[in-house]
Amino acid sequence: MGRVGWILGLVLMASSAQAATLTIRAEGVGSAQGMVYAGICDTSFDESSCPYKSRETAKAGTVELRLRDVRTGSYSIAVFHDTNGKLDRNFVGLPSEPYGFSNNVGRRDPPDFEAATIVVREASTTVVIPIR
Repeated sequence: MGRVGWILGLVLMASSAQAATLTIRAEGVGSAQGMVYAGICDTSFDESSCPYKSRETAKAGTVELRLRDVRTGSYSIAVFHDTNGKLDRNFVGLPSEPYGFSNNVGRRDPPDFEAATIVVREASTTVVIPIR
């Protein structure tokens, strides 16, 4: 292998070591109606702060969302089950459709971003989020 090939190989190894597969297991999905959405956020729960997003068709029980090539680091995750094509919210701003956050935060008050923080590690990370 030439010098350029060797350097390219090191760069590829370094970049692949920085990426992971993140599996989000949304448990307690109530029906097969609509979609289950996830936002993987790095600075706040504002949608513009979520560099990774995923969605899967809803099914009663558990829905897995798998994201590849997620940079390792700290994130907070928001998941909601959209049953009617739009995210409905209550007067406090919380979703009125079934939802959940990493570390099960935000059950009675708006979710605390820091309390919801999880760490995505190299290779793979699985996070279970109860949907209520």
